[in-house]
Amino acid sequence: MSDNFPGSFSEVDKEIYRYLNLGSPSSFLLFAGAGSGKTRTLVNVLEHIKKHDLDRFIDAGSKIAVITFTNAACDEIKHRLQFDSAFKVSTIHSFAWDLINPFTEAIREFLRERLREQIAELQTKIDKARDKNGKTAIKNAKSRESKQRRLEQLDNITEFSYSPTTGRPERDALNHAEVIAMASAFIADSSLMRTLLINRFPILLIDESQDTDKNLMNALIAAQQINKKEFVLGLFGDMMQRIYGGGKEDLDSGLPDDWKKPVKLINYRSPKRIVTLINDIRVDIDGMQQKPREDAIDGIVRLFIINSEQRDKYQLEKSIRESMSDITQDEFWGDFEEVKCLTLEHAMAAERGEFAEFYDPLAKNSDLRDSVLDGTSQEIKFITNLVLPLVEAIKSGEHFEIARLIKLGSTIISNSNLDFVTKPVDCIAGVDANVEELKPKLISKELNLGEVIKYFSDHGLLDVPGRLMAHIETDFSSFEDEEELDKEYIAWSGALQAKISSVKNYSDYINERSGFATHQGVKGLEFDRVMAVLDDESAGGFLFKYEKLLGAEALSATDKKNEIEGRDSSPLRTRRLFYVICSRAKKSLAIVAYTKDPGAVKTYATRSWFREDEVVMI
Repeated sequence: MSDNFPGSFSEVDKEIYRYLNLGSPSSFLLFAGAGSGKTRTLVNVLEHIKKHDLDRFIDAGSKIAVITFTNAACDEIKHRLQFDSAFKVSTIHSFAWDLINPFTEAIREFLRERLREQIAELQTKIDKARDKNGKTAIKNAKSRESKQRRLEQLDNITEFSYSPTTGRPERDALNHAEVIAMASAFIADSSLMRTLLINRFPILLIDESQDTDKNLMNALIAAQQINKKEFVLGLFGDMMQRIYGGGKEDLDSGLPDDWKKPVKLINYRSPKRIVTLINDIRVDIDGMQQKPREDAIDGIVRLFIINSEQRDKYQLEKSIRESMSDITQDEFWGDFEEVKCLTLEHAMAAERGEFAEFYDPLAKNSDLRDSVLDGTSQEIKFITNLVLPLVEAIKSGEHFEIARLIKLGSTIISNSNLDFVTKPVDCIAGVDANVEELKPKLISKELNLGEVIKYFSDHGLLDVPGRLMAHIETDFSSFEDEEELDKEYIAWSGALQAKISSVKNYSDYINERSGFATHQGVKGLEFDRVMAVLDDESAGGFLFKYEKLLGAEALSATDKKNEIEGRDSSPLRTRRLFYVICSRAKKSLAIVAYTKDPGAVKTYATRSWFREDEVVMI
């Protein structure tokens, strides 16, 4: 291992580099608070290995694995490492799938056992139901039948698939949760899987480890303990930034005694005032305190307190941005596209980001909500990955892109289409004519989403997933009573009426291309100007409660009990989330708090985290 470190290396970088020496390995958890540059440390160490120790990994036929939280982080690290094949950089789901996908029979048996358990649980619920014809009992029965069909089809599957980004209909696909559950179980229960894992990846580094699935984390830590001399597990994270469910709650306190625990205490991102603010927010949680970099600017923070009875919130928030422009002497606060607006809940972002027309009908259906929140269902992926790009390509006349998308999303230009094989020129001419016919209707915004998809399907421009086509083709006028319809059909009937512009705004939002984001969705990101909107009434949730955090609502008996027993609670989750959002700002931060008790919030704010001159009552 080379100790000829570059000048950019910090002492922590050097420590971690030495931990990765497989001659004397040490597993570790790096505490890296907000803005402390943990990705910089990760990349510095990997680049140094690439320059000085790469042959050792290639000769052994092994790689260094790096698990990141987002695809964007994956791309950034791959780029920095010049896409070197000695490094396996992926998201947790892709990494897990890469491990398990060769084991078709093991996957089949895992699913068989799991489906049998789920069917038995549903049957028990159905048997115990007081009203056998009630909505819950009917829903459970449908779910049981669906799982029974899947169970019966297992033996006919020759190869399972997992593809989180494609928009084309796929068979035999596994979902995110199944892939993680299988990887966790296989590593925990199979010495063969552990051997394969360690031989392929003797060094495994996990970013945002505090939010990594606890079962997978426990399995990896156990594997490391069995193979201490052959396997280094390096975790990067900060328990104060744990905002998703399912992570290992005792990650910092529950590690083996022989693990190293280096720390990074300089915040390189935020100005001095914001570092002070986030230190105050976390001080009585774990006592960890950061320092701003020596050349950090002072920075500006304002808390705007508004009575939640105010209705025209969008206009109020616009006036707040204008006020921030005056306060900071930063004209970019007046430009909506230069300010990142963070909302607690997706519905709040949908209203402000003008995609509620598409989002709301789907999100109101509990069975569809998760898929529309993360954009992972087959129908959503088809719309965002094929329909919208094809619409944009047709409107702008990008002929090569049109041809690429049609070839990708349908069989009309394919050797499997007899018309194309026998008369390719006529077939392509027909496609061109259909595209030209559609173009003026798209430009004039004449068609809604359902009409566009139906046109694509009728003319063979895209192969539409069967379930989505069923929603489009259903004649809702033939049903006298809405209760006769499946709730999923009702939800999609509303969403398909949306304008294409609404669907595009939704796609921009879930792909982080809009000026809006949820508090949870920006972990790891940073913005010059942040406006955080705290509005429990609009969010309507129970996991996070800003009214309790800011003193406008008393803690419940359960909150107090959880606090005494050291359990997670709504106030603690909300404080961690508040820490994350405040720490995103690189220059200035505006916090907009809607509350039923403005006076109580002002009193609490000025006694705790804000100066009197930083609080603005509206």
